Amino acid sequence: MSMTSLERVGTVLQGGIPDRVPAAPLVCGASRRVYGCTYAEWSQDGELMAKSMLQAHDLIGFDGFLGLVDLSVEAADLGQAMVYPMEDTAHPDYDNPFITSPDDYSKIERIDVAKAPRMQEVIKYMDILCNEKAADNPIMGFVYGPLGILNMMRGAENLFKDCYKHPEAVIAAEEIITEVLIDYIRALAKTGVHAIVLDTLFASQSIMSKKMWVKMESAFCKRLADEIRANDMMVMVHNCGNGIYFDVQIEAMDPVAISFAYEPDDCETMADAKEKWGKKTCLCGYASPATYAFLGTPEEMLMECKKEIEELGKDGGFILATGCEFPPNGSLLNAMAMMEAVELYGKY
Repeated sequence: MSMTSLERVGTVLQGGIPDRVPAAPLVCGASRRVYGCTYAEWSQDGELMAKSMLQAHDLIGFDGFLGLVDLSVEAADLGQAMVYPMEDTAHPDYDNPFITSPDDYSKIERIDVAKAPRMQEVIKYMDILCNEKAADNPIMGFVYGPLGILNMMRGAENLFKDCYKHPEAVIAAEEIITEVLIDYIRALAKTGVHAIVLDTLFASQSIMSKKMWVKMESAFCKRLADEIRANDMMVMVHNCGNGIYFDVQIEAMDPVAISFAYEPDDCETMADAKEKWGKKTCLCGYASPATYAFLGTPEEMLMECKKEIEELGKDGGFILATGCEFPPNGSLLNAMAMMEAVELYGKY
């Protein structure tokens, strides 16, 4: 008999063999096209987020809901000015960063999550999804890591320099942000989500050395992961950077799954990643959103998913997914092709 999505994903996360490979094309903002609202409307209204995602699920049938809205939710509530495009992802006002110098890190103050507009809309979003779908489907909240939030408020290049030249200022800001995120995690827990996905993009060769990430963010991520487990939720990690650091992230957060787009820094191939890390955490990935979801055809997505299932699906421990968010304007036929792939090639 076929499993529910919750049973399927739960079996994989516990080291078992499900009926088929679970799959999640990480449709987030793209869901607003199914419901028929603009991106600007969707990204600021938790009810629209939920209605859109529910309709997208009815259309595509993915094995889980990810509560990613955009990477600026927390930063906006901490004071960052925003831009809300009609047909694309909300983002910081790059001409008006909240942090313009190392001295500005001290401007960050602990806020009341109950009065934080964007986080409250995400909480509403998760609450509706849990009420509608949590009995049979995994629901995963999404929290950006402290360095990622500062990136939204300072810019990557300047933040990277500050980590070297003014680490005390950055760490002091991360301390305050972490306290806010702990409150946010507790609020998300009350909605009934099964897991929280921590986005730790800076823990990759794309941005900084392993030693620097351990110094600058590891301890804060550990605190967040511990808080997630203390509230009876599972810890997952998303990191779509090139050469991600599985070892130090597992040490810090002990996640049940890592969502990734490229090989870990200590592996040459995906087969190496399966061999080295497949028994220590569930592997979730890794179809390129740009190549297969945006530019590719459904047939190309189907064949890529077949290859990835063959590489990583043996003996369980694998969730097929896009390596990052499904492109907001990508073809939803390609998302449907991923689900077709697990039916054709992913049965155990």
